[in-house]
Amino acid sequence: MPDYTQIWESLELDLPAHDHLLNVLGKFYGDIYLSQQKRLKGMEYLDFAISEIHGLRIKELIEAQKAGKKVFGTFCVFVPEELIWAADGICVGLCAGAEIGKGEAEKVPPRTICPLIKSFMGFKLARLCPFLPEPAT
Repeated sequence: MPDYTQIWESLELDLPAHDHLLNVLGKFYGDIYLSQQKRLKGMEYLDFAISEIHGLRIKELIEAQKAGKKVFGTFCVFVPEELIWAADGICVGLCAGAEIGKGEAEKVPPRTICPLIKSFMGFKLARLCPFLPEPAT
């Protein structure tokens, strides 16, 4: 696997915390999915995509941004990708679904805000989410 440390540093991620997150997620994915008996061979593409979600995918988003494309962050399937493509954009699902950084996230919006939004803000404020960097210059 390529070393994406330089990209993560440029996005000002908390590298030790990010490394820990990737190790936990990698073990989680391996224990649940890669260990399945008679796993379909066609799942290899998804396995590759998941393994590169904080690496090759981030590089792709940065390159698209430098080429003038708009990067749209979405939650789940709330926005049809076709609309984003029509706007000459590229779509990325945002980090959410865990209570990482919840304490930090509750300092900004009201504590009663939607847990999905709070989760995303927690990932970003904890400097673990590489999906919405500042616009390329």
